[in-house]
Amino acid sequence: MKKYQFKTTIINKTRQKKKDEILYKYFITAIVIFSLYHIFIESHYLGSDCKYDLYVFWIPTLLGFFIALKFNLFQIDWKGCISDLKKEKNFFYKFFTIPFLILAHFVFALIMFWMPSNIIWDAINKIESNNNQIETYVLKVNEFHRSSGKGSSNQIRFVFKEEKESIKTSFKDIEPFLEKNPDNFQVIIEVKKGIWNYYILESWDIEEVKNL
Repeated sequence: MKKYQFKTTIINKTRQKKKDEILYKYFITAIVIFSLYHIFIESHYLGSDCKYDLYVFWIPTLLGFFIALKFNLFQIDWKGCISDLKKEKNFFYKFFTIPFLILAHFVFALIMFWMPSNIIWDAINKIESNNNQIETYVLKVNEFHRSSGKGSSNQIRFVFKEEKESIKTSFKDIEPFLEKNPDNFQVIIEVKKGIWNYYILESWDIEEVKNL
């Protein structure tokens, strides 16, 4: 009987190990695919809408978060963990372990649920925009922003549809304007209307405001 239980335990551990390996592979693959998509394929958008926050970000992310908890994808013994933490004397470990584990589930949900939903949303936006005509807007430049090298980027900042927007650009493109007054320039953008209040940026250019 003990020999049978030992074999069963080994089989269960082997199955769990295979499940963990599959989950890990899906996790890494999702990160790679989304990173490549974001860099090379994803459209540049102008505009915003709370529908995106609700339907594309929060609902998929929370769904993934509760699925990860429900099926205990990280194989966490929550009761044992909480019991051990009550006895733990290390302040940092005691008060930050649970938040860290919750954060890990949230990151999992972002990668496995929000990222795919964002790609689908982007594809729908492109299909919708292809049915619409190009619209041209001439807008006042608010700032030529130079990257500080701390996660920021070179940007041309302006207001579009009463919302603050920006276009990321290379240093080479923005360098000629950095020492000049942005009030003397305007950005010309060509966009196509997508779904909700989003516009896909097709092209842009900077020109000096002509004195009347």
